[in-house]
Amino acid sequence: MTRSISYVGHRMERPECVLTTKAGDIFCSHKRFGVARICADGSQYALAQPTEIGGLPILANGIALRDDGSFLVANISDAGGLLELDADGVRLLHPCSKTDQSPPVNFVTVDDLGKVWITVSSTFSPRSLAYNRQTANGYVAVIENGEMKVVVENLAYTNECRLDYEGGWLYVAETMGQRISRIRLDEKGVHGKVELYATMPRGAFVDGIEIDSEGAVLAACIISSELIRVAPDGSQEVIVGERDDAWVDDVEAVFDAGDMGRPQLDTSPTKKLKNIASLAYRNETLDQIVCGNLLDNKLPVFEAPVSGRPPVHWNVDVPIYGEAF
Repeated sequence: MTRSISYVGHRMERPECVLTTKAGDIFCSHKRFGVARICADGSQYALAQPTEIGGLPILANGIALRDDGSFLVANISDAGGLLELDADGVRLLHPCSKTDQSPPVNFVTVDDLGKVWITVSSTFSPRSLAYNRQTANGYVAVIENGEMKVVVENLAYTNECRLDYEGGWLYVAETMGQRISRIRLDEKGVHGKVELYATMPRGAFVDGIEIDSEGAVLAACIISSELIRVAPDGSQEVIVGERDDAWVDDVEAVFDAGDMGRPQLDTSPTKKLKNIASLAYRNETLDQIVCGNLLDNKLPVFEAPVSGRPPVHWNVDVPIYGEAF
């Protein structure tokens, strides 16, 4: 099925992660500002001023919305750590480490029980040392009562994770492994061993994932610029995509040689889907998908093949604050 793509927002800076609420708001990561808001009427706000942590500009990656209307921000800059953002500004909430050095944090989410889950892609510094098929030192951790506990480790560049308490799984995107893995989950935590859920097609480096109302996992893939739906039976379907075969061949050759770097991640020949990196369902019926991305200043929107599930933050009301742009 060919889906018509429209766009929302303008002048976004690296809108990597995207969230939606029932009120019609879209929130996305906004580089050194933390979070940007696109209101239902089209007005936009940067929710914080450009901020430095540890002497470095923040680089907002994953974001999560809390019940009180404040945000958690995964700081993927070399200063690292988990940040919190509200109308008073941005500050370090947790170093996400038991040492003096905070790792770059890739993603953060809050589950149905109020637990905070984070991912760290690699323990290497710089992270680019983990852009290969051999390294698997990423992890997933849970933060409760100010204490962090690593719950899944030895992952190949951990990116987004999603909790499906209904189905009993924690799903994890392993970008450099080009796969989605999963581990058993219940209210007490994760159990057993990590298992393979899906191997992504050649050139599809899975970044962001989400679960739809039928229990399928949708994967936003950089490099191939595709959104792929993995059904519970394992079958895969490209929902939207702008695959450039020559580009995929070039990147895979560099990856095979162990020379993957920022040039492969910071450029793309695509025009409509510029390294889509996340997704969220929108509208009251959750029948549309909006995608975050790495290389555009706006967000693509299109019809969902299957409706989504209301996220934990769906009914949170966020007061208007920040600077219009």
